[in-house]
Amino acid sequence: MENPATLAHVVGTIERPLTEDEKRVVPDWLARAWRELNRVVPGIAQRNALATTHEQYLATEDVRDVVVAMVERKVRNADARRKWSGDDFNEEVDSSIASGQLYVSAAEKAGLMPRFSETGGFYSIPLTTR
Repeated sequence: MENPATLAHVVGTIERPLTEDEKRVVPDWLARAWRELNRVVPGIAQRNALATTHEQYLATEDVRDVVVAMVERKVRNADARRKWSGDDFNEEVDSSIASGQLYVSAAEKAGLMPRFSETGGFYSIPLTTR
């Protein structure tokens, strides 16, 4: 499975036009976000290749949403600023985007992790091998 997110997906998510510099670096950020997501969530490509009816199937759209969200956080605050101030204003950034890092949030990771089947009880022993 290739990275499902593109520059067009990021542009479609952010409510302002991207600068030329952002358009230049976002593809690299998408590639880095994709590698990080594959490190954090095991078996993305294998689960995406399963039949859509399989309980472990992982939809491309779900993966794309997470990669785009990772890059969106960085685009919104690439310099990792926590506060802006001037003569007549003072603004503090939400801590969720203040790091300026590409990371998978706990909620995003939980949404992509494999779901374990609840067949059998806690003390049951599987009789087949994989």
